[in-house]
Amino acid sequence: MSNTNNKKMEKTILLVDDESSIRRSLSLGLNQQGYNVESCENGTCVLNKLESLKKKENSPDTIVVDIFLPDINGIKLGNIIKSEYPDASLIYITGSIDKLNKQEIENLKSDILLEKPFTIEDLTDQFQKIHESQEKSELVTTEVITKDVRSTSAYMLLKLKNDADFMSIYRKLYYMENILYCDATSGDYDIILLVNAENIEKCKEICKNRVESVENIEKIDFLPVNKPLPGNNISDIINSAGISSDESSEHKTERDFSVSMCSYIFLQVNENKLKDVNSVLSLNENVAYCDYTTGKYNLILLVYGRCFDEIDKLIENNITNLDGILKVKEYPIVNMFDM
Repeated sequence: MSNTNNKKMEKTILLVDDESSIRRSLSLGLNQQGYNVESCENGTCVLNKLESLKKKENSPDTIVVDIFLPDINGIKLGNIIKSEYPDASLIYITGSIDKLNKQEIENLKSDILLEKPFTIEDLTDQFQKIHESQEKSELVTTEVITKDVRSTSAYMLLKLKNDADFMSIYRKLYYMENILYCDATSGDYDIILLVNAENIEKCKEICKNRVESVENIEKIDFLPVNKPLPGNNISDIINSAGISSDESSEHKTERDFSVSMCSYIFLQVNENKLKDVNSVLSLNENVAYCDYTTGKYNLILLVYGRCFDEIDKLIENNITNLDGILKVKEYPIVNMFDM
């Protein structure tokens, strides 16, 4: 074998595509060209593969990822990969480029975008261009901006008494110190709070000394936020890519209901399946954040949609059918400006 081929054998290509025929043909063709190929059929598989490679201290040189995967948004997956392996090259592939808007296509220009169908020669030509670019200068990677990570947080789920003055209670809670979010919701709970403090004991003190002191609150369920997910390095990878919506207390923001509707989704998940469910949902394009909690529920999502029907379809098609889901409860956020 030539020196060129020996050099190629040192190159590890991570291939992510849900079509088995494409994985087989590309893997075979790249193997014949002297490349070492690790293939995955979905986003969950590649996240676990990244963990495995990291433990072996074996970094992929190039990642070829399909944008439209069945479980995870491929562009978000690309952000994770670039944050974890900044020296790796990234090639996006898709057979549905018409589903991308102009801004998404523009954002992908910093990487390489190949439209299906393409040949092995098309792909290896891109590898060659990447190699030549690396020889000339340092590979330029997209900068990933991470948000400030809040110290410790907890959810408080409030049920008010029937005769309570809702607006008065809402205002008191909304402007209370340490409250990141105060959302009016429909369902079993009237108000959902996200509180931030130095540690969990401080969060409990806020609940007991401040929130419970507000009159006409009938019931409070307290759910601490735990990060990272125990035994799951994927959570660390996701957070490092800025995918999580953790925010510091100075970043309390309004939801723009003129653009989209929002709902909290509370999940009970089998502990043995929690890692995979968390990974998949954290990267869903409609999920703003996915928090691991303890208490009545172990995952809490904030989900966006153009309308509540879209959120209901997301629950039906992308959440309830996940392996390990035991219970799903939706709490639509009420637009206070309409009240």
